[in-house]
Amino acid sequence: MLHRAKHFFTLGLILMIVLSLAACGQAKQTNSAAGQETGSAAGSAESENPSSGSGTITVQDARGELKLDKVPERIVTMDFSFTDMLLSLGVQPVGIADDGEPDLFMDTVKEKLGSYTSVGSRYEPNIELISSVQPDLIIADINKHGAALPQLEQIAPVLVLDDFQAEYAQMLKNFDIIAKSVGKEKEGAERMAQHEELVKQTKEKLSASGLTVLPAVVNPTGFFGHSDHSYTGSIVKLLGFTDPLQNEQSYPELTLEQLVELNPQALFLMPTADVTIANEWEKNPLWGKIDAVANNRVYTVERRNWSLSRGLLGSEQIMADITANLGK
Repeated sequence: MLHRAKHFFTLGLILMIVLSLAACGQAKQTNSAAGQETGSAAGSAESENPSSGSGTITVQDARGELKLDKVPERIVTMDFSFTDMLLSLGVQPVGIADDGEPDLFMDTVKEKLGSYTSVGSRYEPNIELISSVQPDLIIADINKHGAALPQLEQIAPVLVLDDFQAEYAQMLKNFDIIAKSVGKEKEGAERMAQHEELVKQTKEKLSASGLTVLPAVVNPTGFFGHSDHSYTGSIVKLLGFTDPLQNEQSYPELTLEQLVELNPQALFLMPTADVTIANEWEKNPLWGKIDAVANNRVYTVERRNWSLSRGLLGSEQIMADITANLGK
């Protein structure tokens, strides 16, 4: 009897072990299937957003690669040009370095601009003010703001662009970079198409037969020509004219004698004050020897339009002004 009891006990133990292994196998198979289902869902999400699956935006700026965890909603612009570009995309900045002078915005920008906080000077960033608006993106210039970048990066990601020394072609690249950074690539492409059509129409209205055209900023003590490497000078070239100031520097200061030697056939002056050095030069006989002066082709234009708002809106205003004065 004892032997038979042991025999039944052994058979029962073996049966329990077999049932236990079967259950484990079933559980393992179920988990495996669940794992395959989860993996399939994850793969689908990655296909929809291969960059990160969480809305990460990656752009190439003036320093290299910049990654943003999400589409920024609170943006600070450190120059008028960046404000111009954002508004062209329908995006409102929360803070702008406007030098404390909102009148420096061109009228077209003012019409599109909502309420914002002034964060001080374009040349000396006010770190405290910038921090106070709690930005999730700061757009800065590599030339003006290079020294302040470490401090700005303590506040928010910084998109760094080559703006102040940029030509027209670089401005267009900057616009594309900003559009991607703020999640507006489609809107940016549509706005760029409109701009290109306007450029085409402007060229058709102009008869640029080798005319030399010099833009220049004039203040009470200096005359600063915009060379063929400047933003405005490159727009002059774009429209078929010639900028007589061939210089690697964008904004070299000129004497009256140097201006006479350049002898532009048209002058577009951007005064910073009611009375400038040009008013003094008008009293000098040399002034009358300049072709632009002799042929009444000296035009006064808004500096805020031609020099400060270096974006699509600014460039389109420059084209309109040139067409109004030199068009057919």
